[in-house]
This record gives sequence, structure tokens and C-alpha cells, in this order.
Amino acid sequence: MQNILRLLIAFGIVILIVLFLANPKHEMGTGKNGNELFQTDWGLHALWDDGQAEVATYDAHCVIYGRSRSYQATLITVKEDFDPRIYVKTDHPLQGQPHPVVLKLNIAASIPTENYTYHFLTSLFVSRENPSRLIKLTMGSQEWCGNTFKEIQNWGHPATLHYFSYFDGEGDGSISLPLGPDDLLEDQVPITLRSLRFREGLRHPIRIVDSFVANRATPPKFTDAEILVQASETIHLIDCWKVQLQRPGNQQSYWFEKAYPNILVKSVSGDGRELALKERNRRKYWEHPY
Repeated sequence: MQNILRLLIAFGIVILIVLFLANPKHEMGTGKNGNELFQTDWGLHALWDDGQAEVATYDAHCVIYGRSRSYQATLITVKEDFDPRIYVKTDHPLQGQPHPVVLKLNIAASIPTENYTYHFLTSLFVSRENPSRLIKLTMGSQEWCGNTFKEIQNWGHPATLHYFSYFDGEGDGSISLPLGPDDLLEDQVPITLRSLRFREGLRHPIRIVDSFVANRATPPKFTDAEILVQASETIHLIDCWKVQLQRPGNQQSYWFEKAYPNILVKSVSGDGRELALKERNRRKYWEHPY
């Protein structure tokens, strides 16, 4: 009898292991981070199915020409259906065929200086089923000296960075980008860290890729870092989780609202960049308001 019981227990364990490996949800975490760091179902909330976008406006600062510049940044978050053939938004979902569903984050900024105004638009696309998984990034820079454009394609292996720069020594080209499953673009922090499993004292090592928001197309820099969730704080009457992104040479702090959808309320970076939430709403920004 005991032998039969042992066989049944062993058989049950085998079945559980097979089910675990077959369940695609266990592939949604970021490599060894798995589901311990991010809520892989954060983007599946019905909020993102209302046909509207989250439009958030921030008072912002950054340093250009050695001086702090004030400007306004707009962060737009919206769900999109992607055409798997060309990896852009499809206006006509493919007759029920499987296709990627993404959350898009647009970061728009126009930064005035005494010479001219810098214009940046960054678009990030992450998996709706796993906001820590980057699918694509595009970044365009326009100012009086010229245009620069960069694109990361992360649906193949390895990931590829394509760049088109007006600077001498850069020009047009492509390089492989050694993005690992535990790597995080700094530019995706405002959306990906919203899906953290927030709790005081949570900490986890990651590797950060420096921001691509620049008019130069220099090789990307990877840095070992640590995510640390600290005690909750109140920012502008909003209860927030404070998250530190600690890395050599630049410590960054982010405050995310405790209530879903955990919007970024404030960020402060050691290199002079700051964001402070000014206004937010949900609307179809692509339609004429009248």
C-alpha cells in the first residue's frame, strides 16, 4: 500500500512539473526574475480595453549646455494591436488570427534653449501580458542642426539597434544589441515599473541600458543596478510607493501611485532630470475634440 501511495505521489509531482513547463504564463517573467518581481497580468486589466489612452502631463527639468531647462513632458499610454508581419499598429485586427497586443508608451518633449528647441518623441512597445518584455522602441530627435532616428527591434534574436544620425562618425547603421531577459531600458521604466509587485523592502538586481533619448547615436551603455522598493510616501496628496534605481554614478528615485494603474507621480535623477505629475486624464487623443 505504501509503495502504491509513493508511486501516486511521484506521478502527481511529474504531472505538476509538466503543467508548469507547459503553462506559457511562466515564460512571461524577465528571465531569472520570473514572476517574483513583476505582475505579469498588470496590463490585462479591463481599464486598457476602454478604447482610450492615458494622457499624463508633467512639469519637467533636464540639463542641456550645462544649465537646467524647464519644459513640459507628455506621457501617453494606450493598448494597441500589432501586425505581426511588420510590427506596427494594425487598424484592422487580423480576423481573429493570433497577433501581439502591446501597451505603447509615447514620451513627447520639446525643450527650449537659447539656441533652439530640442524636440524628442520616444515610443516604447511592451507586451500587454508582460510589461517587462520590450518589443520595440523608436526615438526621433529634431532640432535646427538635423534629425536623428533610432529603432530597437526586439522580436528577433539577437535584438537589433538601427540608427540614422546626422553626426559625423555616426551616419546610418545597425548593431546587435545584447539585451538579456533581465535587462531593462531606462526609457521603459515609467511603464514597466508600474507592474512591480510593490512591497516595502523588495529589492532585485537588474541591468539597465541608458536612455536612448538624445540626438547622438552613440553605443548604448549597460550598467548593473538594483531596484529597491522603499517605504510609501505621499506626493501631492497621492499615496505612492517610492522606488530607487541604484547604480554607479546615478541614483534615480521614482514614485508610483499605490492605487491601480500605479501611474508615475514623480521622478528625480542624479543627472538633473526630473518629472512631476501635473495633470492626467483618459481620452482619445487621436480624435478631434470638437
